[in-house]
Amino acid sequence: MRILISAVTSVIFFAGLLAQRPNNEEEVRQAVQSFQASFNGHAFENADEYTTDDWNHINPFGGWTRGRDAVLKELKEVHSTFLKGVSSTIEEFSVRFASPDVAVVTVTI
Repeated sequence: MRILISAVTSVIFFAGLLAQRPNNEEEVRQAVQSFQASFNGHAFENADEYTTDDWNHINPFGGWTRGRDAVLKELKEVHSTFLKGVSSTIEEFSVRFASPDVAVVTVTI
């Protein structure tokens, strides 16, 4: 199954990471890979290292959750039920910058 995680989720997700170093694509790539590792590990223990407090998450069904605490609650719920034991692999992703401190990332898994 292919899921496309697109700009709406990513803009808020990465904005805080880039405030200190504009256009640092490698830092953005690291954040994506950290999220993917947390997804596959199902615990999301270090989410504060790769997300901001105002994290916006759009799930594959179109639901929109706002705020790190609410997003983590939702992710932990679904990863303890129907996503339990599920893992995914990033097939490709692209990074572009909407502004010096906002990255837009498109991820195909």
